[in-house]
Amino acid sequence: MEIFGGFMMMMSIIGFFLVVIWFILPFVIFNIKGRVDRSAAMLEEMDQRLKNIERILQDYRNVEEQRPLDPPL
Repeated sequence: MEIFGGFMMMMSIIGFFLVVIWFILPFVIFNIKGRVDRSAAMLEEMDQRLKNIERILQDYRNVEEQRPLDPPL
């Protein structure tokens, strides 16, 4: 009987920890989801900024290449 009582005590302790984890886990998941959504939005904004910078540099490079290297005499 003592073995069964000890086993049930261990199971109740393990069950308590599992219940605590079960209640905390959704909050952790939703917190992570919010951070991932925010990071994705920031990455899209940074990607758009980089595209604009690349476009400006490409336009600047095309203007530079169109000028003659030596001025006419």
